[in-house]
Order: sequence, then structure tokens, then C-alpha cells
Amino acid sequence: MALGKQHGYWIHHKRETENSTSGFFYLPVCDCSVCGKTVNMEKKTCPYCGAVMDETPPKED
Repeated sequence: MALGKQHGYWIHHKRETENSTSGFFYLPVCDCSVCGKTVNMEKKTCPYCGAVMDETPPKED
């Protein structure tokens, strides 16, 4: 597929903690759902594969 024509979403890393009602904190570090590469914060496009990050992530269980 051509560069920048794919669409994806960011998958945020999370850390377990007792200080949150959910039991974890979402971190700014995230992975691209298309190529799996890690970035230090969300961007409009993935700097590695060029995917446009405009999709909604699936709900967690």
C-alpha cells in the first residue's frame, strides 16, 4: 500500500498502580496499530510507516 494511505490508531502503554481506580495509568508512549513501532507520544501520522492515525481503537475488555 502507498505511503500515508493506511489508517490506524495508537495503542498506549499502561502501568499498573494502586493510585488509580482502574488499577493502571495510560502512558504517553504508544505503538502504531499498523507497523507496531513505538513512539514517545501520539502524532497525526506514524513516523515509521506513514499511517494516518484517525481510526478509533477497539474497546478493551
